[in-house]
Amino acid sequence: MSRGSRVLSILAMACALLGAGKSAWSAPVVVEPADLTKRTDLLGKEVSVDDRVSLFLLHQGKGFDEITLKRTPVLFRLPPRLRYQRHPGALAVRLSGVLKREGEQWVCDVTSINLLPKDLVRLNQGVAPLPAGEYEKRGAWAAWARRRGHDFQDEALSKRALELEIEALRNEAESRSNDPPRLWLELAHRARKNQVPEPEPSALAHRAFRARLARVKSVEDLTQLQTEIASFFPTSDAPVRDVPLDMDKWEDAYQQTPDGAYRSASSPGRRALDHRLWADATQRLLERTGELHPELSLAQAEKAEQILSDRPDVVKSLYKNGLETASQRLDKLRLSEVKALAKTYEDKLNQPELARDLLRRWLNEQRDHQTSVTDAEGRMGLADLYESLLQDRATAIELLNAAWKIDPESKLIADAFRRRGYRKVDDRWVDSKAPGPKSTSGEAEASRASAPDNRNLTNLTPSQVRDLLGGRPNRVAFSGVQGQMIEQWIYFGTRQDQYINFLHLPGSSAPRVVAYYSLPRKAPKSQR
Repeated sequence: MSRGSRVLSILAMACALLGAGKSAWSAPVVVEPADLTKRTDLLGKEVSVDDRVSLFLLHQGKGFDEITLKRTPVLFRLPPRLRYQRHPGALAVRLSGVLKREGEQWVCDVTSINLLPKDLVRLNQGVAPLPAGEYEKRGAWAAWARRRGHDFQDEALSKRALELEIEALRNEAESRSNDPPRLWLELAHRARKNQVPEPEPSALAHRAFRARLARVKSVEDLTQLQTEIASFFPTSDAPVRDVPLDMDKWEDAYQQTPDGAYRSASSPGRRALDHRLWADATQRLLERTGELHPELSLAQAEKAEQILSDRPDVVKSLYKNGLETASQRLDKLRLSEVKALAKTYEDKLNQPELARDLLRRWLNEQRDHQTSVTDAEGRMGLADLYESLLQDRATAIELLNAAWKIDPESKLIADAFRRRGYRKVDDRWVDSKAPGPKSTSGEAEASRASAPDNRNLTNLTPSQVRDLLGGRPNRVAFSGVQGQMIEQWIYFGTRQDQYINFLHLPGSSAPRVVAYYSLPRKAPKSQR
């Protein structure tokens, strides 16, 4: 073999030996002290442990040759080269060695040892060289200190760990991200999980939720956002009664930096901001649903009345939009529906004039498009509605005259005129109160029709009429017109009988007076 070949062969063998040695020198397994005796898979392997010292054990002639730690029962045995003749005085160590079990005793034959300073000193030394804004290593040191502070009931260490964790969270919140609101919310949940005290977790959540609320538009996204807010702040749907008087001073700051303003607010102020966040998302969801689905506008207003009771202006606005939307389809509405809308105008918006306008527009729509030129009964039914809903006697008479022209033989139309105090002269109907041809006093009394006792009975209920007239009627009769029920009460008098007509409407708790009049008392047949 040539000299060059021998050199190459020696180099190859050296590389092989180095490779074998490298695999044999693998790094120790890093293990938490409390886990050493829980993992039998580590027996015979080299492990690395970092813990506070319980005791340095001294044996005659050997020096300090054994160590016990705070969080494990394993006995760590030092070889002669690592033993101490004087007490080391260290409070913490990092040990590496081979884990064994000898009978019931767990032992570790130490291969290396590093004496460490006090945890708080060590923590500050580790953090000091980190650049401003760095969050990963700060967070790792904070987690290490938080765990040891908890295990050793070290308040000073726990306090410093919390300061570092908050620094790391805020630094990470300012880091680059493709979706900053998502990152902020993840940090808020992490802070909650790690039991970082308030207001830090909630401040980060406010920053995230406010940013999302400003950009989401779909009902689905708004629904999800409202759900997440309610989940993070379980009591945020309840109005805050003790809102601080100086709440306005945070308003501008909160709009600019929600998290910063939240941190500076008082505890009642934070509760108020939690509710405001939830209420703003809820309001936007209800409004957006009404915009995209107009047919649901009134339902959204009713929902707002229940869950946003502390925002009456929002509730009124939603009712107004819902009523305006519903009134645009008058030709599709039933009588019961339009009456319900009119009642909403009165009860929810305190606008009876708009209620009357809605009823009139609906009645005009029925009059112009829902009755044919030959529909006498339809006009008679509308006459009753104009009078009962709007107290519009003039339009009612106009409709009855039109109905009479279509069917001049109708007994129902004639009765409708008489109920309103009209009498027939030749082929037309005139108001009995209007001046007519001179007649004898008996004829004048026989043709006069006036209100019972000259009192206004319009819109009264049966019980009110009984109270006013002093008892039950002598006779009651019923008639049906256009699906509506007319109940007529008759009070017998000496020379005149009093007639009072009640209209029964679907959904009404009691019928109401729509007409009343008096007619001369007819003499018995035996006296004619």
